[in-house]
Amino acid sequence: MTEPNQEATEPGRGATLNYASRKRDHRSRVIRPLGLAIPIAFLSLVTACSSSPSSTTPTAGSPVAAGAVGAVSPGSVLTGSVGQGDAPVITLVDSTGAPVTSLKAGSYTVKVKDESTRHDFHLAGPGVDEKTTVPETTEVTWTVTLSAGTYTFVCDPHAARMEGSFTVA
Repeated sequence: MTEPNQEATEPGRGATLNYASRKRDHRSRVIRPLGLAIPIAFLSLVTACSSSPSSTTPTAGSPVAAGAVGAVSPGSVLTGSVGQGDAPVITLVDSTGAPVTSLKAGSYTVKVKDESTRHDFHLAGPGVDEKTTVPETTEVTWTVTLSAGTYTFVCDPHAARMEGSFTVA
């Protein structure tokens, strides 16, 4: 019997690969396809994550423009939600689903879905003070006129952990 790392021969068949060579050969057959798949996956990821500014023209409400001042125009619909079930979650998003971080001054429609009896949705800022009530679940629509400044949306009973804000220019 031969040791795993020693070369073994069989009469009439010539020398066979030693154990280390067979192991290397097996690894190369398993890894070789990955040698092509990994760079292709990396290039696909890089291509998907990058975009050329010269080939992209942002439009109001588009994901490319989301979050930029003026990306969402006055007259747009914003959607707020609070308490998905009883979860401590509060959000305000634009029509593309992007979180609202900054807006142009003007009039907006805000549709709020309050899904919990333990939470409320309170939108406040210069000239705006709208809120749902805690003991009920509801869907409401407000038309608000936003002027320059900072606005907050909070769950009043849980303001320390359920809050957000955006600016208006």
